[in-house]
This record gives sequence, C-alpha cells and structure tokens, in this order.
Amino acid sequence: MFLHSGKAIFVWKLIDMQKIILFICVILFIAGMGYGQTLPVDSLRADFDKRYGLDILLNNGKKYFPDKNPIIGHPFWRSTDTFFADVRISGRTFKAQSLKYNLDKQEFLLVYTNYNGQHGQIILNTLVLDSVKSRDFSFVPNKYPQIKQQFVQLIYQGRLSCYIAWYKELKISSINGIKSGYQFSDDFHKNYLVYNGRVCRFSNKSSFLRIFNKAERVSIRKYFSANRFTFKGLDGNKLKKLMAYCDEILI
Repeated sequence: MFLHSGKAIFVWKLIDMQKIILFICVILFIAGMGYGQTLPVDSLRADFDKRYGLDILLNNGKKYFPDKNPIIGHPFWRSTDTFFADVRISGRTFKAQSLKYNLDKQEFLLVYTNYNGQHGQIILNTLVLDSVKSRDFSFVPNKYPQIKQQFVQLIYQGRLSCYIAWYKELKISSINGIKSGYQFSDDFHKNYLVYNGRVCRFSNKSSFLRIFNKAERVSIRKYFSANRFTFKGLDGNKLKKLMAYCDEILI
C-alpha cells in the first residue's frame, strides 16, 4: 500500500514537472515570435532607407503639386530657390535639408532626390515638425492665437520673446483696369514681442516703447540713441541685440 502511494506521488510530481516545462516552452516561443516580428520591421526600414535614400520619418508628408491656375509671382519665402536648414521632426534632427517655405499655405517643402536620381517635393507634416534652423534663422510652430501664421521666425527667447511672422498676399492683377488674373505680393512680415503673457505687435519706435513701463522706456531710448537704432530696414540681427538688451533692463 505504501509503495503504491509513493509511486502515485512520483507520477503526479512528474506530471507537474512536465506542465512547468511546457509552460516555459510556451513563454519562450511567444517571446521568440515577438522578437521575430520586430526584426522584419527594423530590416524593412533599413532596406527602404538604403534603397531609396530617404528616411520614413523625414519623408512623412504629402506630395507637392504646384497650383494649376496661372498666378504671377510665387508663394515662397525670399525666392523660388531652395535654402538649406536643419529639420527637427518628433525630436530627431535631419541636417542640411533642401527646403522651400510656402508662405501662402504656411508649409515647408522638402526637395529631395530618390535612389533613381529623380527629384521630388514633399510637404512636411506640420503636426510633427519641431523646427527649421540654420545659422541665419530659426522657424518654430506658432503657439499664439493672436498670430495668424502657422510658423514664426524665432528671434529671441528669454524673459521676453520676439518673433517675426512672414506672409504673402494674393491679389487680383489687372491691365488697364481689366482683371487679368492673380499675383502674389512681395514678402511681408509682422514683428511680435511676448512679454508678461501679452502678445504685442510692433512696427516702429512708438509701438515698441508702449510695450514697456516708464522706467524701462528711459533705458531703451538711451539704447536707441547710443546705437543710432532705427526700425527702418530692421533685420533679424539688430532685432536680436535689441531684445537681449531689453531682457537685461527688465524690472
């Protein structure tokens, strides 16, 4: 009787051990399947980049098609020529990309060459575009509803921030008073200063000084006088220096 009982216990232990081994095998099989599934995804992306010379994250956008309607001029910032800048998308930076900035639609176009040597243009996905930067300028998404443009040129950021919003106007063109189509204007821009939670537009000395209190205005006027500062023909570098000075004298 004792021997029969001991044999039964041994059999049950053996069955339990087999269950444990089977369970471990199932877990290892599932983990192996998961690992096997990640490999094709990674290798597919690597193969895509190698074959076409493109990155899926960077080239995540719509193909660009120019307007079919005849319009005089062009919608691009500065000129129809491309410019080179670093593009940051979802926290990842792509160096020295060939770009255009469509002011009319507030979109950045990526000009690329694929594996076959063919040229193309893609509208970059604005929802994941963090910035477009070069040594001369920096564009970032606009987060202020008071500014209409989707992107703004960042001039300075500190206790106060300064931005330039670029745009073009589409106007009706006419010859001898007869409507002949449409034409794009030259590049226009508006200057904005964000200070104490307020978004303030300025275009001249008077509108700029009104942003600050009386004591700060005295110091800023002295800066204007000492540096022969004028708002006529104001460029980004001069504006950046002015913002840095104003940040120092804030009370």
